[in-house]
Amino acid sequence: MHIIDFKILNTAIERLLNKELSEFGITYAQATVIGYLKRSGGKDICQKDIEYNLGLSNPTVSSILTRLKEKQLIVTLSSKTDRRYKSVMLTDKALDMAEDISKRIDQITSVLFCGVSKEELNSLDSVIKKMISNIK
Repeated sequence: MHIIDFKILNTAIERLLNKELSEFGITYAQATVIGYLKRSGGKDICQKDIEYNLGLSNPTVSSILTRLKEKQLIVTLSSKTDRRYKSVMLTDKALDMAEDISKRIDQITSVLFCGVSKEELNSLDSVIKKMISNIK
């Protein structure tokens, strides 16, 4: 196995997800941010939180948030806890889409892991977590 295999796999998965999510008018990167905000449970989330927790750069997150704002899927408001930051919140439109997006991603995930045993999934999960830890 070579490290390039991870890049090839990532590119193929992103291409598939972008194709499948296009009917919602969003990219996979945008869906990831929507999912993160949905899972936050109403906590005060700012751009820096998204950058840190999703491992994305400032320019990338800034671009994603700009697009989501244009699509009326997020709003930004002054943070309740620190006025220097803006909280990022999902709109009702995004909340309505979030469940369908999640279901679509789950369907794609099932197809990707078809024929992979529970033991193999557990091993893969363990290896990926170790690799992420090694990078940090």
